[in-house]
Amino acid sequence: MAQSVTLPPKDLYESSSDEGSYSSGIASDLESDTDSMSETITHLPPASVKTHSWPNDFYQQSTQAKYEQLNSYEVYERCLKVATTMKDLKINLPIFLDAISWGNEHCIDDSNIQPAGATAMLNDASLKFTSENVKQELKKLGPKLHLRTSEDISPAELTRLGLDEFIDLVRADTPILWGLLKDILQDSNQVAEKKWEQVALTITSMISYTQSHNHNRLPKLLAIYLKFRGISAKGFDTLHSLGLTMSHKWTCDSVGRMSKHCMTEVVQKIKAHPWMISYDNINIPFRVFSQRIDNQGEFGNGTAATKKRAAGMQTPLTEFDILELGQETYPPIQERMKYTVLKTLLDASEFSFKTYKDKKNLALKPPPSADQMPIGEDHITLQWILGTLDIAEASYEDNNHLIDEWLQQLGWTTAAEKQKFASDKVVTWIGDQLTMDRLRHLYIFHGSDDNSYDCMDYSVLMFGWFHLQMAHANSLHKQYLGTSKGQGLQHAFNLLNRKGLNKVITQGPFHHNLNEARHHIAQAHIREDWIQIAGVDNIAELRNKTGDELKALASELVETRASSEAIDNLDELQKETPGIMDEKFHQVIMWNRDILQYLVLDQTIKNGDVGLMKNMLPHLLYRFIGGGNSKYAIEVLELMKGLYREWPEEVVDFVHHHCWLVNMTGKAEGFCPVDMAQEHNIQDIKVTYRSQGPSIKWKYMKKLHPAIHVIRSITTYIEKEFGALAQGFKHTTPSAERDIQELQKKYHESQYHIYTAGRQAKASEKAIDFSLKGVTKLQDGKTLSNWHYGQDFTRAIREDWLEVDNEDPMDTQE
Repeated sequence: MAQSVTLPPKDLYESSSDEGSYSSGIASDLESDTDSMSETITHLPPASVKTHSWPNDFYQQSTQAKYEQLNSYEVYERCLKVATTMKDLKINLPIFLDAISWGNEHCIDDSNIQPAGATAMLNDASLKFTSENVKQELKKLGPKLHLRTSEDISPAELTRLGLDEFIDLVRADTPILWGLLKDILQDSNQVAEKKWEQVALTITSMISYTQSHNHNRLPKLLAIYLKFRGISAKGFDTLHSLGLTMSHKWTCDSVGRMSKHCMTEVVQKIKAHPWMISYDNINIPFRVFSQRIDNQGEFGNGTAATKKRAAGMQTPLTEFDILELGQETYPPIQERMKYTVLKTLLDASEFSFKTYKDKKNLALKPPPSADQMPIGEDHITLQWILGTLDIAEASYEDNNHLIDEWLQQLGWTTAAEKQKFASDKVVTWIGDQLTMDRLRHLYIFHGSDDNSYDCMDYSVLMFGWFHLQMAHANSLHKQYLGTSKGQGLQHAFNLLNRKGLNKVITQGPFHHNLNEARHHIAQAHIREDWIQIAGVDNIAELRNKTGDELKALASELVETRASSEAIDNLDELQKETPGIMDEKFHQVIMWNRDILQYLVLDQTIKNGDVGLMKNMLPHLLYRFIGGGNSKYAIEVLELMKGLYREWPEEVVDFVHHHCWLVNMTGKAEGFCPVDMAQEHNIQDIKVTYRSQGPSIKWKYMKKLHPAIHVIRSITTYIEKEFGALAQGFKHTTPSAERDIQELQKKYHESQYHIYTAGRQAKASEKAIDFSLKGVTKLQDGKTLSNWHYGQDFTRAIREDWLEVDNEDPMDTQE
């Protein structure tokens, strides 16, 4: 059992130089013995003992009486005799003190050695010495825990010290306090291994904060964190009184300062960098605690926006242009489809890629990207959330008002500033299809206004790829739903007991659940095709083939079981020999082709390959035209017009590389569409960092929301440093292997993946080939003709800025 002894000041047992060399030698010997016990003894700095204040206790009064009967030389003589005797007995002062006070049961039980009150007196003395030195340590540490007001609004400064650095700082400046806390906490069964340091840090911070509210680094961090983790104002002030956090009032004021700092920062950034804006509707319920005529609960419908850093129809796109683009761009898409098929095999648990003998074969690597976005910390997207507005985005006038409000938030308030903005800036507006449709019509309505600002000439309109993915998914749902007894999606949903997927809805987790189900159904079909194309009984047998052989089989699978060419071959066979068509096998091939294109787009977005995304535009257009989704067909046409006909090269490059995807982590496969990032921001506004209480109104929302990216940084920092993320930052996804195997078993038993001449499918089970239908409708010319008609409008080129001429210079300065 380890022991620890705290020594009193040295001048209680050291002799002065004029009191004899012998006594100095004794003291030196004691010091040398003390040094040898450095691992178990805590040294305290010397203190001068000039006066003695004895508490009012019988034994202490007796000691005081004896002390007053001795002069200093008599005390010296007696101490010298004791020191000499101790040297002869080969013990030193620490051993003696330890034995008579705490450490030797024989001494403790002997009343001649252990008089009543001695232990209490030694404990009191030790406590006093320890307390004084801990106070000195905290006095030294305190200023290093100060986080100035100018620093507590910056996420970089707030999170500058990692937890380990924080602990090292406190440990270095408070060795005695830290040692005491370590001994206490490490012996506690309630404190987990390696967690005691976090507890010790918190305790030290609380003590230091009670000494001075300037010692506030950790209280400020915890205040901001807990504010947006649901702590009430009363609970907040309770924690403040305990020294754990700042007050609730300080926290609310801090959010206001953060918001103002963020808006100042964004105004500065947009002057030096290109940028874009995405926005979407947000519904927020407000509540009150005492209803009055002027204080009613309401369900607010507003709009949130995020700014991210980051020639007409003289030569219009023709049907031939689009079809030619489709032919040119399909080969790299098909190569990625082949790799997706190969990856489906390698990811199968039955294949067990980790133990596959040829797993290092380069043939198993993905094909090169068409245009890969860079990754790394230098390429993390920066974003600022603008103040949310109480405007519903429900009409053209609402959108017009929103644009003016946000541009004012970004610093363009006077006519002179607007004139400079309109001549110098290009702004990309990103949102869902409805938002783009309204902005596009606003662009047309304002085409004859007085100047380039009012005409919105600075605007580039861009749909969000996340909403396009949802439209793509809904198109597949419409095409392949089928019936519960057929081979379509509904049959698979019922087999896997996936509820709520038979009807398309826009709210809730429908899109997530549908996307997950499609992936599982696709994998089951593709695994069964692997068995058929390779002529094996199960997936495990494919482990006997080399990587090159597997790559060749993947190519054969796509070309013969997942391509338009394979469908055309079946159609030609039917023409040559009527009645020989296998309609169920035909459906499998068409499903494989369409779902693989969907999976390729999904993975391409995650990987950040904007080149392949661009290549997919003609094929997405075919699907939307053939599937009757005219709204997204127009969105794709508008984008293709901008990329291939209308926009200058600099705008094309900016939109292509900076307005489709963002990466908030800088990691590979960390990309997501801009509008999906905006959905995450709305979730943060409504759920993650929501504010509650009777005073929460739109005015407060407008002030709060620009600070959310700072709040997000702090909460992530706290949860990461204190280990909270290890307990679940994301939900664990259950293994889908059993579901996939169950589907594959059904597909194998049905023999749909084996060509059977003359096999018929019911009319309700026959999916229409949306891609083929889209190509056919595009070729008849009506689709582009109708679209071109909507493009024929007049744009004014005048610049009438009378307001600039009439503007009061003093008002502009203000």
